[in-house]
Amino acid sequence: MTKSLYLGILGLFLFLSPLWAQGQASLRGIVYDAQSKEPLIGAIIQLETEPKIRQASDKDGAFSFEVQKKQPFNAQLFYMGYQTQEVKLEPDKVNLIFLEPDETSLTAVEVQGEKFRQDGTRSLSISNIGSEEIGRNVTASLGTLLGGIQGVSFASFGSNIQLPIIHGLYGNRILILNNGFKHGFQNWGSDHAPEIDIQSAESISVVKGAAAVRYGPDALGGAVITESHSLPFQTGLNGSISSGFQTNGRGYNSGFNLSEGYDRFSWNFGGNMNIVGDRQTPDYMLTNTGAREYSIYSGGRYKIAENLVARANYSFMRQNLGILRASIGSSGAALIRNFEADRPVIIRDFSYDINEPNQFVTHHLASVKLDWNPWQDNYFSFRYAFQSNAREEYDVRRNADLPIIDLNLTTHDIQADWTHRLAPNIEGVIGGQLLAQSNGNNPGTSVTPFIPNYESFRASLFWVETLSYQNSEWEFGLRYDYERNSVAGRERTQAPFSDLFTFSNFSASLGYINQINNTTTFRSNVGTGWRPPNMAELYSFGQHEARQMFGLLRYEEDSEGNLRNDRVVPIAESNVQAEQSYKWVNEIEVIGQNNRFSASVYANYIANFIFWRPIGVVGTLRGPMPTYIFDQANAFFTGLDMTYEIQHSGNWESRIGGSFIWSQNVERNEPLINQPPINLNYELAYSKKNVGPFDNLKVALQPMYTFRQFQAPREIQIRDLIEGNVQIDLSSEIFDFMAPPPGYFLLNGYAKVEKGKFAIGLQVHNSLNTRYRDYLNAMRFFADDLGRNIMLNVHYKF
Repeated sequence: MTKSLYLGILGLFLFLSPLWAQGQASLRGIVYDAQSKEPLIGAIIQLETEPKIRQASDKDGAFSFEVQKKQPFNAQLFYMGYQTQEVKLEPDKVNLIFLEPDETSLTAVEVQGEKFRQDGTRSLSISNIGSEEIGRNVTASLGTLLGGIQGVSFASFGSNIQLPIIHGLYGNRILILNNGFKHGFQNWGSDHAPEIDIQSAESISVVKGAAAVRYGPDALGGAVITESHSLPFQTGLNGSISSGFQTNGRGYNSGFNLSEGYDRFSWNFGGNMNIVGDRQTPDYMLTNTGAREYSIYSGGRYKIAENLVARANYSFMRQNLGILRASIGSSGAALIRNFEADRPVIIRDFSYDINEPNQFVTHHLASVKLDWNPWQDNYFSFRYAFQSNAREEYDVRRNADLPIIDLNLTTHDIQADWTHRLAPNIEGVIGGQLLAQSNGNNPGTSVTPFIPNYESFRASLFWVETLSYQNSEWEFGLRYDYERNSVAGRERTQAPFSDLFTFSNFSASLGYINQINNTTTFRSNVGTGWRPPNMAELYSFGQHEARQMFGLLRYEEDSEGNLRNDRVVPIAESNVQAEQSYKWVNEIEVIGQNNRFSASVYANYIANFIFWRPIGVVGTLRGPMPTYIFDQANAFFTGLDMTYEIQHSGNWESRIGGSFIWSQNVERNEPLINQPPINLNYELAYSKKNVGPFDNLKVALQPMYTFRQFQAPREIQIRDLIEGNVQIDLSSEIFDFMAPPPGYFLLNGYAKVEKGKFAIGLQVHNSLNTRYRDYLNAMRFFADDLGRNIMLNVHYKF
């Protein structure tokens, strides 16, 4: 190529470049919280082009688009907990955008400007359930609602009792924070669900990782965080009224919410009612599976000074939950028949009556909070909560009017923390907690208490700092917990026993966040955690619902290999140890022009993992019952969660997700019991404005498939155990009373239309009326799961 040709090309480029530059531009901007003036990380900016172009704001709240035309562009901004905002982005300038916290919809961000990802959890995988999904699931339990998140499932004890499972862990390994406080309830076993009305929450977030440094030993496997009404100032009187009906169980529900904000004071008040009768499968009625639930909640917020705000909340919930009547057998022959029958032995006509077996629970939570912001980037919070939880469980027996379990649990929770910024690139939080619980058995049950009376005290300190450097962040955390327990109860002979013991431990975490580019974020967290055994794991004794259970200190092996339960073993003489966890979680999130992809991979090694396992069938006064014992072993969990969302052209969007977990007892090289199977789910949604007489329309189909659990223990049938065809001891390979059920496909869907202040929602579960049994539902031994359920809900907002 000659020199003249080079000069000619260069001249042509110089001549055309001004014309070309006129057609190109950069759309830049920064997104802030309108009240705190903090930059918002991960806000979605969507250009209203065809096709639509999306981007997420970086760690400084900044974004940048390269466009072909030098002209203003219309854009929409979305951020969880904030009002959607339409803006016009001017080219070649820094557009400053201030988002207002959403005062009428659900929000994960308080008006004070608290971040969605709190210090100590930024590097963990976090999912949030938004306002639309909570509103659709009016009668769902907390566990059922969370089951739609990848990596989260739920253990069921029939149709009324669900408990969330995160990465294979549940019970008091999953901390449930109710409005900032540990929910004080009987959190043991798969048959005690948290008494939380999800309709009273403005947001529900799930931390899928070892959040023990931020929240304590109860968050060994993760945390579920519910936030109540944000109580904004300077809002007029507003609220909502809703009512609905469901076909399965012929249930009906209603609820209301009122709120108002003045210059210095705001308040809210609401309540909900849900009444359901006997549920049914595709083929038969499930006798005694009704539910009655009532709740009220209220809150107030007062600005004492510009930098000092006080807040108070109260909530109450009352539940009466029926348990499948056919789960109870009065003899060996009846128990065999219950397990082997294709249909429940007891099937009666539909009824709203709730008879034995059932659970009756009431829960009160009263809290106060003081937020003090003495100077910029420093924030002090002081919190106190009192909780009272009363639980009565009734069984089919001669004295059926007397509860078989009658417990009162009171909780006092004091917290204080200091959120600070030590330097432009260093910020963190230092805090402490005092937690005291007292659990007492009320007399008059005519049986030995299932767990003893106890007093528990815990003192904790934690410190988390985050160091920002260029496009990355490092998160360091350290925590110390001390726990003291005093117990008093009765042995099988009714002789009294007592014990006093303590646990203590340090926990640490190291997290890393890298904003690889404007669309891609990588998070990694390595954390240690611990958890002392709860009272049920230590002292369970005898009948509980449809089984017998014995805690770690309630049995021992004699010289001949036989199990004995004639004394309570002092903890100092036992080999019982606290669980110790080492978990590594990695997550990558990519937000493209019209799609979003996230994947999370984790590995978790837990030393001294406590689990319950079948040990046989043991006779009781009521008859033989399946019997379980608590045991300890070193365990390993690993898995993958994936989600892919795409905005198709026009008004269509879809989402596909799945999760897989593999777990093992590494000491004995055998599977663990009651672990979630692989599941896949998909949603195809269509939404459009101004359709006929309606302002908004949205419809969706939600197919899902749950695989057979191929990691389950071997099966030994009830008949072989009762007839003595097989002998089981502590050295035997783990087993279950029934093989895992086959995989199943469900087709769900929903539709919603809005007209002015009115909205009508229609939701369908199991629309094909599929007959199936779920591996994590304890009632799978006796009956199929629920058949088709059509739910209609009418909502009026003012």
